[in-house]
Amino acid sequence: MRGGKREGAGRPLTAGEVRKQRQLRASTEEWELIKRFDKLIKYGDKEACIKALAELESKK
Repeated sequence: MRGGKREGAGRPLTAGEVRKQRQLRASTEEWELIKRFDKLIKYGDKEACIKALAELESKK
């Protein structure tokens, strides 16, 4: 048999969960902010990010 999925093939899951690829449009300034926040969520304190967003959103 040729082609198709093979069990165990592909990059191993290192994040502990499957991450879907997403797409959005942003200005250069917005993209820099998105990248910084992305690093905090992935490698920093995810719970603190959730609290900060809740606080910012409540000030609307």
